[in-house]
Amino acid sequence: MFKITDATGGYGKTTIIRDVSIEVRHGEIVALLGRNGVGKSTLMRYATGLIPAMSGSVEIDGKPAPASPAKRAQMGLGYVPQGRFVFQRMTVVENIAVAAASNGYDHKEAVAEMMEKFPILVPKSNDLAGGLSGGQQQVLALARALATKPKILLLDEPTEGVQPSIIDEFAGILKQINKDLGLSILVAEQDLDFCLSMADRAYIMEKGGIRLETDRDHLQSDTALQQELLGV
Repeated sequence: MFKITDATGGYGKTTIIRDVSIEVRHGEIVALLGRNGVGKSTLMRYATGLIPAMSGSVEIDGKPAPASPAKRAQMGLGYVPQGRFVFQRMTVVENIAVAAASNGYDHKEAVAEMMEKFPILVPKSNDLAGGLSGGQQQVLALARALATKPKILLLDEPTEGVQPSIIDEFAGILKQINKDLGLSILVAEQDLDFCLSMADRAYIMEKGGIRLETDRDHLQSDTALQQELLGV
C-alpha cells in the first residue's frame, strides 16, 4: 500500500498543496484528476521527495518513506515525471541500464526484460533517446521506471504531447502491467477518458486539496461533476 497523509508543501514560501491525504492499495490503479494548476504535479513531487515537506508523511508498503528521493526509489517508488525527462544523449538501452543499476539490479537483465515487454523500443534500442517521438519517449520513460522494480508507480501527465493513437496503446500497456505484475499505479492526468479506461477510482484535486474521492462508474455517469471540476 502507498499512502500520503496530510501532505502540505510547495516551493520556497509558497504553499501549493495543503492537508492532502490519498492512498493506493496493492494492485490498484488510481487517478489523480484536476484542472491545470491545482497541484497534481506538486503532490507527485512531494511523494517522491523532490520537494521538502512542510508537514505530512508518505508510506511505501506500510513503512515510513525516508527523505531521500533515491532511498524512496530503492523502497519501491517508481516515478515518470511530467515531460518524461529521459536522458536525451544516452541511447534507449543506456537509459534503461542506468535506471536498473542505480537501484542495484542487473542492467543486462533489465534491458532484456524491457525489450521483451516493450517491442516498440527494440528497433530504437541503439538510438539516442532525444531523437525519439513523444510517444516513444513516454514508453522509454515507463520502461526506465519499471527497470527499478517498483511496488508503486507514479505517472505525471503521461498523455502530454502524445498522439491519440499512442495514448490508447499506452493505456493498454499500463493495464497489462497492472494485471501481470500486480503493480499499484497512481496517475495524475487531465485526460479523463484515458483515466476512466483503466482507473478503479479517482481523487479530484481543486485549489491544492482533495475536493472529492469517487469511483469510476460515478465519475463516468456524472457529466455535471465532470464539467464543474474538470471542465470537460
